[in-house]
Amino acid sequence: MSGRATQLDGLRAVAMIAISWDHWCPPTWPRIFPFEVFLFFFLVLTGYLITGSLLRERDRKEARGGPWKWEGLKSYQIRRGLRILAPYYAALALALLIQAPDAWMGRAADSWQGFPWYFFHLSNFHIAKLGDWPGGTNHFWSLAIQQQFYLIWPFVIWFLPRKCLLPAILIFSAIGPISRHYHDLFLPWFAWPQTLTWFTFDYFGIGGLLALAVHRGVSLESPVLRGLAVAGLAGYVVIFGSHALGWPTYGLRALQQTFLAIALCGFIAAGFVGFRGPLGRFLENGRLQRIGQVSYGIYLFHNIAPLVAGKIFWFLWFGCFDNIYGEIIRIPVYAAVTWALTMASWRWIETPLQEVRAKIGSR
Repeated sequence: MSGRATQLDGLRAVAMIAISWDHWCPPTWPRIFPFEVFLFFFLVLTGYLITGSLLRERDRKEARGGPWKWEGLKSYQIRRGLRILAPYYAALALALLIQAPDAWMGRAADSWQGFPWYFFHLSNFHIAKLGDWPGGTNHFWSLAIQQQFYLIWPFVIWFLPRKCLLPAILIFSAIGPISRHYHDLFLPWFAWPQTLTWFTFDYFGIGGLLALAVHRGVSLESPVLRGLAVAGLAGYVVIFGSHALGWPTYGLRALQQTFLAIALCGFIAAGFVGFRGPLGRFLENGRLQRIGQVSYGIYLFHNIAPLVAGKIFWFLWFGCFDNIYGEIIRIPVYAAVTWALTMASWRWIETPLQEVRAKIGSR
C-alpha cells in the first residue's frame, strides 16, 4: 500500500469501531472517554470531502464553458442519492420491520410513529423534540444532518462567486458556536436543541475550510496546518476538562466543538499524508481497511443489530445471561449481525448501484 490516502480508511474503521462500542456497551459500564469525538470526525470528514469534490467539479465544468450549474446539481444529487439513500432506506425498512422500540418514551415502535421524520431525513428535529434517544434509530439523527448538508452545500460552493467562498464558509462555520451559545433560547420549542442542524455547521464548515485551503494550494503537510490542529486539540482538551472537573470555562463552552473540529482536520490531513511507524502500519491493516471501506453500512446497521440479535438469539436474554458474562457475550453477536447486514447491503444494494453512479458521473 501507499501508506497515504489508504490510511484514511483505517481512521474511518477506528472511528466506526469506537462508535459501535459506545452504543453496544451496557449503560452500567463506565464511559470515561468522550466517544462523540469519533462521530464528529465523520462530520468534519464529510465537510472536507464534499467541499473538495464540489470545487473540483466546478473547475471541470467551468473549463468546458456554457451553463452547467443546474444540470450539475441534478447529476450531483442523483449520484449522492444512489450512494446514500438506497442503503439508508433499506436500514430504515429493517427498523420498521422489527418495530424498533423506544422504551424510554413508553412507545412500542418509535420508528413507525416517527416515520415521516426518518423518511424525509428530519430525524434530528424529531429527536430534538423528544429529548431522548429512540432505541435502534437514534443514530439516524447524524445521517439526517448530513443529508441536509448535501442538499444545501452545492448552492454555496457552485452558485457563489469564488471570491465569496471563504467568507461564506467562515460565516457558515460561525453559526455552530453561536447557536450553542444561545442554546437556552431554543428550549421553549426543543428539549434537545443540540441536535438541530445549525448547531453542527462548524463541523462541516471547518472541514470545508480545509478543502478550500487545499484547493488553493495549501499543502496537507503544512506546518501552519499542523500547528492549528495542535492548538485546536489543546483548546478542546482544556475546555472539556475544565467543564468535566467543574472549573469555570468563561463562556468558552460553545467553542469546545469548534476547537475539536479544527483538531480533527489535523487527523484528516495526516490520514491523507500518511502516519509513519507502527501507527501507519496499523491503519494499513487489511481487515481495518475493509471495515473503513464499508463504514457507512456499518453505521447504518450497528444500532439496529442488537434488536435483530434479540429476535434471532432470544435465549441470550434469559435470566442466566443477565450478568456481566452475558453482556460480554452479546457484544460479539452484535458485531456479527452488523457485519452480516452490512455485507448484504454492500453486495445487493451498494455494489450494483456503483455502475449506475459511474455512468452518471462520466457525463
